[in-house]
Amino acid sequence: MLSLAFLALSLNALTIDIKRGIEKGHPFAILHIEDKNPFECSEEKGEYDMPPVYLCRFDKMPESELQDIGNDFFNISFKKRKGEFLCRIALKKRGSLFPLPPPLHENGILPSLQKRSYRHWMVLGYTDEPPYLGMRERFEESIIFPLDLKEYAIPTVGAVDINGNPVFMKNNRDVERFISVKEAFRAGKYKRAYDLATEALEAHPDSIFASDFLRYRIKSLAQQDMKEHAEEIIKLGKRFIKRYTSDEYLPEVLLILARVYSATGFESDANYFFDRLIEEHKGDRFADLGLIYLGDQLYINGKTKEAIKRYLEAYYGTKELDIASLAAYKLAIRYLDMGKTEKGVEYIRKIWEKNPGFILKDKEDAHEIAKQLAARKVFDLAIEIDKALLNRLKKLDDLYERIIFEIAEWYDEKGDIKEAIEWYERYLDEFAYGEFSDEAKKSLDALFVTGNEGNATQALEKFESLMRDYRGGPIADKALAAKARVLLALKRYEEVLKLAPLIEKIDDEKVKEEAQRSLKSAAEALFERSVEAKECKSAVETVERYGVEVKRGQEEFIFGCYEKYARYDDALRIAKRHLHDKKSRERESWLCRTLHVLVLSERFSDAVKASEDLLSLAGRGAASVCPTYEWDRVKALFAEGRYAEAVSLVKKMSKRYGDDIRMVEVYKAGYDAAKRESDTLQQRWMLQKIIELQNLKRSHPYSPWAEFELMRLYKKEGRISEALKLAESMRDLDLEGEKRARWLYELGTLYESSGETAEAGKSFKECSKVKNGGAWKRLCEEALPLQQ
Repeated sequence: MLSLAFLALSLNALTIDIKRGIEKGHPFAILHIEDKNPFECSEEKGEYDMPPVYLCRFDKMPESELQDIGNDFFNISFKKRKGEFLCRIALKKRGSLFPLPPPLHENGILPSLQKRSYRHWMVLGYTDEPPYLGMRERFEESIIFPLDLKEYAIPTVGAVDINGNPVFMKNNRDVERFISVKEAFRAGKYKRAYDLATEALEAHPDSIFASDFLRYRIKSLAQQDMKEHAEEIIKLGKRFIKRYTSDEYLPEVLLILARVYSATGFESDANYFFDRLIEEHKGDRFADLGLIYLGDQLYINGKTKEAIKRYLEAYYGTKELDIASLAAYKLAIRYLDMGKTEKGVEYIRKIWEKNPGFILKDKEDAHEIAKQLAARKVFDLAIEIDKALLNRLKKLDDLYERIIFEIAEWYDEKGDIKEAIEWYERYLDEFAYGEFSDEAKKSLDALFVTGNEGNATQALEKFESLMRDYRGGPIADKALAAKARVLLALKRYEEVLKLAPLIEKIDDEKVKEEAQRSLKSAAEALFERSVEAKECKSAVETVERYGVEVKRGQEEFIFGCYEKYARYDDALRIAKRHLHDKKSRERESWLCRTLHVLVLSERFSDAVKASEDLLSLAGRGAASVCPTYEWDRVKALFAEGRYAEAVSLVKKMSKRYGDDIRMVEVYKAGYDAAKRESDTLQQRWMLQKIIELQNLKRSHPYSPWAEFELMRLYKKEGRISEALKLAESMRDLDLEGEKRARWLYELGTLYESSGETAEAGKSFKECSKVKNGGAWKRLCEEALPLQQ
């Protein structure tokens, strides 16, 4: 039997314990109630066909209040009444109540009659037949005198297995297998762990570790590739939660199921498991993790406020430092992504102060955090993280060289010239011919020229003086080139770019080329800074004003900027470069972006062609590789008058995105097209879908228009009862003025057509009192006398 202590309390020596198991595929549960003093338990028959209720009475009161508990077999509640303490066990299925007398080796005398009070009672909960007891014979006759069996005492046997054989741990191969599974999983050998767990479960289906073997199969698949193994994980996960409803690791499996559904786009299923995990297992570490992963799902779907709320719940609610750190990390990256640098940095600092190992456990992530901080001018913390990371790396590590150079750069940009010189020199000592050696030498030369911030200022002042004194001459031109060079070395890129008009007027070609190199370098550096900081305006201006060449890895960002500013031609110009890329995944990605921009720019004919090209390239996976594919295609099809194809796609989208509020706009476009085609059937269907979805989401962008239009169609077809039902359903809408007056007038006329004169009169009367009711109010006032 698989067992799990559900509740174990010691209050005045009272112990309550629930265990659970499976016999022949059928789960059952055993509730043990023990006390040092005998107590009475009795059965109360349930009303009608309800299961019975068991009551146990105790003379002593518990020292503290007990919370009601339960599982899928029992509901257990506690109550104080008239000087006694009651424990009420309500069965959810079938059950039996048994007293458990002391074992014979404690008291060898069997009483003549069964007592009413015992120190130990047991309640067995089951579904159909009681496990292991179904074949027990019962006799009406009984012995009515006590038996003394002390002389016949026999040796006792300890724990036995499911077949009644003594358990010897050294012979339990399932224990060895369980240890092997755990060790493989801990070593990161997830395929090996999955295979071992599968073999173990097949060899020992009734082992006490059966739930653990199944759990490790699920965990191992999730660690290998959650999306790739989604179907198998879901199948095994559902088997686990059905079979092991009270298992202590149930929250972990619920979390995995929620994450798998979320990762594969089934958000409603994911929400079900997230809600179950968070609500039913509050305080559990996996429930806290569930809050974090739910926050991720919400953030991806644009629900930023709700996502932040979930992260904060996990951050303040958890008792584990690593989970609090993960929540803080999520808050940090979200705030940074939202442009709230101060808040984001605050949470990174909290992690760094309390749990630096959390940041450093993944070197790539730690390095990325440091770069993000440096990009936002938070150099002190960025340098701290890079230094700590450097101490963990070996010289041959790919990041080692880059980090030393970065630290030098960040000290340089921070203005700490002494430290910058020290780290540039360290870099050149260790990597004389390294990847960044040329840049390090140039930066070091620039720092030695300027000496310190004071000398740099003096040098710039001197250049300004020379430019004034020798205006238009070669000396002034050289001073201008030197000024550009010094400003570039100081990373004052905007100031360098401001010199562009003067640089264009330099006569000496060699000096002009030198100054233009500084200009180009400044523009490129400013552009890269803009890209890293996600600043579209600055990036676009730099590209267009100074002709910076956009590198391959930066094109997606610039494309997004052009799309953001409705510069669709420029966006398409970038996209078209990639429509013949060798890698099909990249072609699909850029074709998806092209399709979206074509729709935004209302080039619907080209958009339809692009959508068909994407379908040819990606096949059935078009919607997976391009999340906007169906949304863009249906809009283009409607715009191009390809009515039948568009309606067919709307039907498919209705099944796929049924509860997505964006579908309201699709249905509205579908209605408009159906109206142009005089397709009454589709008009009615589209309007019904708009109303259903609005009611589901409690958002009514097209009410009461949609209801009035559908009502008009019903009336036109003579379906008065359906029109009346629809009008009555509008009572929950918050309508005012002419809209409310029209609704009441329509309601009144429908009541009138249905022969409900009294209800019609009420509607017309209420309508006549509507403020600012307009012409509809006057129609109601005219209709009132006809009802009297």
